[in-house]
Amino acid sequence: MSSQSKKIFFAVFIILSIIVFYLIFNVGNPNSLLRYIIKDPSYDVVILVVIAVSISLMSFYYVHTSETGGYEKVVQVNLKKIRKLRRSGKTDEEIAKAILNAINIKKGYRYHYAMRRLRIILEKVK
Repeated sequence: MSSQSKKIFFAVFIILSIIVFYLIFNVGNPNSLLRYIIKDPSYDVVILVVIAVSISLMSFYYVHTSETGGYEKVVQVNLKKIRKLRRSGKTDEEIAKAILNAINIKKGYRYHYAMRRLRIILEKVK
């Protein structure tokens, strides 16, 4: 994610968070600012849930791209060594295990996720 897109992402995230905070305390209020847009207060809960779910999805997306970007950087930094290991006959899985061992990720969910991400990234490297 570029710097400009990160700024836009966080601006949208903050705006949606403020809207959700406002809606939490004004659901069904006949004097709510939402009445200028939607007259019927019965839609307030639906709007609140939709915006809250979108904020959750945005946060998951940000964490996912941050994790993936970190692994791509590790591969880019170690590109010469990866190519050398490939020439010596190592598979992508063996290279991924070596990288994970070097950054001290041994087992569990994080290990399996990182292993899968690294194999996908290593497949793209020639």
